[in-house]
Amino acid sequence: MKTIHLNHRLHTSAPKPLASFLLSVAVLAVLLSLFFLQQSNARLAELKQEKARYTRTTDSKSTAQPLSEREQAELDAVNVAINEIVRPWSQLFFALEESRLDSINLVAIEPNAKTNTVQIIAITSPVDEILTYIDELKKQAMVSSVSLLSTESVRLDGKEATQFELLVTWVEH
Repeated sequence: MKTIHLNHRLHTSAPKPLASFLLSVAVLAVLLSLFFLQQSNARLAELKQEKARYTRTTDSKSTAQPLSEREQAELDAVNVAINEIVRPWSQLFFALEESRLDSINLVAIEPNAKTNTVQIIAITSPVDEILTYIDELKKQAMVSSVSLLSTESVRLDGKEATQFELLVTWVEH
């Protein structure tokens, strides 16, 4: 009878430094990911607590006693003043500057936030410049209409000139 000998020893292979390096990098990446995940969860818990604190604070403020008539009137006046301030004054005056002609001298600019209009009083020597100025104003994006309200002959520095009044209506964007 023949006997069989089994060799249970592992065959040794040459060490593979690239594989060991990649395994080490992968383990390090997993550890760093876990670290950042833990930090993110801690920050999220802090933000949730802060949100809960803020919500409790605003809830307690919203259950305050109702305002008296005088306080409500003051609050309404403040809100009206804030709405007046928030109007697009800078864009409006920029549009007026873009439409400026050298021959037109502006005398007065009176904006009215309630009606979204600006009343302009100006003086020019050549009368035909009035129409050019109106056309330039109409080209501005925020100007919806321009109306010539009046004209008047005046003397400016001893020369004949025309004073005119315009009503410019603007649209809010």
